[in-house]
Amino acid sequence: MLGEYGNDQLRRAHEKGLLHASTGNLRTAYETGRTYFQDVYNTQSDQLEEHMSHVTATAMVPLNTSRGMRGIVGLAKFGRSGWPATERTIIETVGRSLALALDRAEKVAELAQERASLMVANDELESFAYSVSHDLRTPVRHITGFSNLLRGSLEGKLDAKASRYLDVVDQAAGRMNSLIDAMLELSRTSRQPLRLGWVDLGALVASVRMELEMGDQERQTIWQTGNLPLVSGDQDLLRQVLLNLLSNALKYARDRNPAVIEVWAQEHPEEWAVFVRDNGVGFDPRYQGKLFGVFQRLHRAEEFEGTGVGLSTVRRIVLRHGGRVSATGVPGSGATFGFTLPRKV
Repeated sequence: MLGEYGNDQLRRAHEKGLLHASTGNLRTAYETGRTYFQDVYNTQSDQLEEHMSHVTATAMVPLNTSRGMRGIVGLAKFGRSGWPATERTIIETVGRSLALALDRAEKVAELAQERASLMVANDELESFAYSVSHDLRTPVRHITGFSNLLRGSLEGKLDAKASRYLDVVDQAAGRMNSLIDAMLELSRTSRQPLRLGWVDLGALVASVRMELEMGDQERQTIWQTGNLPLVSGDQDLLRQVLLNLLSNALKYARDRNPAVIEVWAQEHPEEWAVFVRDNGVGFDPRYQGKLFGVFQRLHRAEEFEGTGVGLSTVRRIVLRHGGRVSATGVPGSGATFGFTLPRKV
């Protein structure tokens, strides 16, 4: 830290570097970890007699952080001796404030470095997942193709058991294709840049609802939609969030007559919170933490179709927008999934 030196010789000595081991004032503060006040400066303290003859009192303030001593602030008086109690209190208070600020700055720098490392690792993982998913297309296509060729070449010769075996192969290949599609979609939502703009969530929900109803016109579903806000975000990605949540709600409430799907928003000072609730099968709250992980499923595939990637996609999109996801549920009594979006991204 730089201030007034009183002469150029002292400034040059300081810029050259003062070693705490050979400089008495610095050594005392360094070894004790406490502020060292010298009311009447001894010119022989620091082996700088020719530069410090104009100094009459000194104070050395160590900057102690959670990582140890990070430096020492040196103060000097010219022409007046002594450090009254008020001055000592002010100096030590300022020293503690500087140490706290330095500690926070170091922690922020560490977090930034960890975040950068994590982003690199995530990018590598995304690239790996994308490449693996892409590479799996060919063998799955071969399995499906040769299964069909085998059926054709043995037409009329397959017994019930052999036909069932081929059906199992076809079904497994179909599930693998669905899983590859989900993985590629997850990778795409993580890699594509955000195209931010104003998004009408009410209009998005209406659009998604129409798409879902066209795909299943025989079901009786009651939709209860509250007023939804205009938010800042990527419209295509937020549509994917709502599509995943609403289709999940319909899927897990399909045995209810009628199925009831509620969508509403809550306004908070810094963010919007959006919720989707259904009256479906719900889930055991003990496993709530697993819901948004990749390939995590709380219900058997025989009961409900899916890949276990949809909620993970929701989480990644919401995190990229600076929000959070949540889920609450009770077995047999439905579930509520929510996400937040900052008032301005």
